[in-house]
Amino acid sequence: MAYALLTALLFAWSVTCARQSARHHGADLANLGRILIALLAMGLWVLMSGRQPVSPGWQWLVLSGALGLGVGDIALFRALPRIGPGLTILLMQCLAAPFALVIEYLALGTTLSWAQASASAIILGGVALALGAPPEGEPAGRRLGVALAVVAALGQACGAVSTPLAKAACLAAGSPVPDGISQGFMRLLGGVPIVLAFALWHARDSGGLAAGITRPYAGSRAPAWMLMNGLAGPAVGVACYQQALVDLPSAIVLSVVAITPLLALPMQWAVEGRRPGWRVWLGGAVAVVGVVVLRNA
Repeated sequence: MAYALLTALLFAWSVTCARQSARHHGADLANLGRILIALLAMGLWVLMSGRQPVSPGWQWLVLSGALGLGVGDIALFRALPRIGPGLTILLMQCLAAPFALVIEYLALGTTLSWAQASASAIILGGVALALGAPPEGEPAGRRLGVALAVVAALGQACGAVSTPLAKAACLAAGSPVPDGISQGFMRLLGGVPIVLAFALWHARDSGGLAAGITRPYAGSRAPAWMLMNGLAGPAVGVACYQQALVDLPSAIVLSVVAITPLLALPMQWAVEGRRPGWRVWLGGAVAVVGVVVLRNA
């Protein structure tokens, strides 16, 4: 449970850094930069520690990165301007846990107890209360935005369930299960090509990747936001996330990680001066109660 909570904290800070990095670099370059920083950092970590990241079931981890860090995150970034951050994160976080529960049940037969399911529902209910917001933009854009948010949730769920599938392959082969750092590195190997290919494809008609960089460039602050985004999210955050998925069913992990936006909003208040409303505090309290119940379930 500790790794799941730490994941939520790191992902929350990563979201805060991502907002700042995107303002300086544009969405595509900010997303690509953060995942390349994570790949470099995790690659050095694996190399210097002597880990062997390739293990039975490594294909599931690469697929996990392609679906979660690749397709899922791209869909998330594209949904944000169409329906707003509140509804996007609400749909993604609330749908990812039940999607993962169904997929993991079909793939591995994993089920939750009534107490665990009830606690997960409390957490998701708190997130819904805190972040419930009407859609933004034109009707056509709203429909596409909702569809993209659902794709993001499905990508996150598939990425999460790929981890217990890799663990099952290791156990069947009598091989040790790799830790979160090794798994996180393999996920990045799957996610980086997807993000890179999409960024280059999208940049072909928009003046290149550098077109989104603000002028004059804040050389003293902008790189720091991208660096913190990469380390807190796809590097250390994903390593903690993978370790949590090794220890717990994916639906439980995703339910705990669902409090990420509630943690991110106070951080954005501190960085941007945007004070969260009463719904955030009430929903956060409900979600925290759900985490406590889940911890003791």
